[in-house]
Amino acid sequence: MNKNSLINKVRVHSPFNKELSENIFNFVFDEIKRLIIADKKFHISELGTFEVVHRKMQTVPDEKKQAEILLPPKDKLIFKPTRELIDRLKD
Repeated sequence: MNKNSLINKVRVHSPFNKELSENIFNFVFDEIKRLIIADKKFHISELGTFEVVHRKMQTVPDEKKQAEILLPPKDKLIFKPTRELIDRLKD
């Protein structure tokens, strides 16, 4: 499923037209992105938690050059699903 499919589902199951459904969709996801950036964590109770984790600088071997490569530190977004979601996926 992609963004347009999701917007169409909102439109079909609500009294909103396509333009309003798209505006609602964009507002909700822009707000989620803003909260993740500001708080480094966002939780949806039936889905899971999105969290920004800082990865330290790492050295990894480069077998072709017989040397080590330094990977710079960076922030990484991870998702931890709820137990309920994991159980439903197993069914």
